[in-house]
Amino acid sequence: MMFNLEDYEIIDISHTIIPGENPDRPFAIQKAILQDKTYRYDILKTHSHVGTHVEVGAHFYEEGKSITDYPLDQFHGPGVLLSVKNREVTAEICEKALKTIIREKDIIVIRNDTGIKLTKKQLYLGEEGDLPKVSLEAARWMVKFKPKLLVLDNIRLGDTIEEIREFHDILMSQGVCFVEIVENLEKIKQERFYVMALPIKVQNLDSSFCRTIIIQKKGSS
Repeated sequence: MMFNLEDYEIIDISHTIIPGENPDRPFAIQKAILQDKTYRYDILKTHSHVGTHVEVGAHFYEEGKSITDYPLDQFHGPGVLLSVKNREVTAEICEKALKTIIREKDIIVIRNDTGIKLTKKQLYLGEEGDLPKVSLEAARWMVKFKPKLLVLDNIRLGDTIEEIREFHDILMSQGVCFVEIVENLEKIKQERFYVMALPIKVQNLDSSFCRTIIIQKKGSS
């Protein structure tokens, strides 16, 4: 074994899905039983962007790659934390916060530390106007490092649909995938750590549920 797991802690940053919680992104469980009545099973009726999920090229591009077109290596790797304390994240803020710690192909985790949070109802209704925003210039700064994933807390990616689409295009056109709807990022105590956001292996999906975790050394402060 390459390292001693007893020296590390696992932080689950995945959102717990509650069926029926979000009418805009349905998740319904239909109970069923096998014909011989020996075992029961569940039929799921849902949306590919429910709870913590990873978005890939097919979400944004007509001929974009779907979940199974990516190697598994795309969805895990070393990560760095960008703590957001301003209403707008600029390229200059990224440079100051990350320039000494970021490496090529790192996963960038963006945490909202402004104190501005939304209720689940507000998020479901799309009431994101008060959240801090990551600028297009910041996206251009980040893409230079060829990150595998961008993991997003309560953050806006633009003020208009056009701006949000441009933000996605800057990163997704270079192979970056997005992980959205995460929790517990305040438990990250290190500048560098390990991230895993493994999707289910289903062909032709534009996005997939993923159990997303952070692995960091115990006793971090």
